[in-house]
Amino acid sequence: MDTLRIWVVSLIAISVLCALIEKLAPEGNLNKYVKLVCGLVVAIVIAGPVIRFLGGDFRIQEVAWHDYLTLSKGEMERRIRRLEEEEAGQLLEIYRQTLISDVKYRYQGEKDFRIFSADVVLQENSQSEDFGAIRELYIKVGPPEDEEKAVFTDSMENRIKTELSQAMGIDPDRIVVDGSMFEGR
Repeated sequence: MDTLRIWVVSLIAISVLCALIEKLAPEGNLNKYVKLVCGLVVAIVIAGPVIRFLGGDFRIQEVAWHDYLTLSKGEMERRIRRLEEEEAGQLLEIYRQTLISDVKYRYQGEKDFRIFSADVVLQENSQSEDFGAIRELYIKVGPPEDEEKAVFTDSMENRIKTELSQAMGIDPDRIVVDGSMFEGR
């Protein structure tokens, strides 16, 4: 009778544990394997008395739990990599916005032109040595507020490119200055 009580308690405990694991298991393809392994474990616990009666030394529970833990570890590692990539993307966007703000701030109060917009294209491959490096810098300039007839000269464009090239450590050819808001451009 004591053996029957232990078997029933084990069956209930394994069933509750499997139900909790299934609820907490990561979503996706791994979930169906978790259900399969839990189902096998419950079936083995149910069949345990018969296997013991037949005299078998059967350790499938250990094998099933080992496989489940191996699958869970793989899924966890994939999720960690995905989170690291998302975090790198978020940091890259913060860096990009900071660079844009720096460019706009640098020319605030400029008397010959004003910056209407700026954009930066960065190296986005987090596996690359150049991750976060500036690939291109785009700036749209226009006349100062009170001087709509102002002229944007090539020397002004070259000055912007030279200053930003030195400040940001990029080749001047990677800086695109759009002066189309000036008359005659």
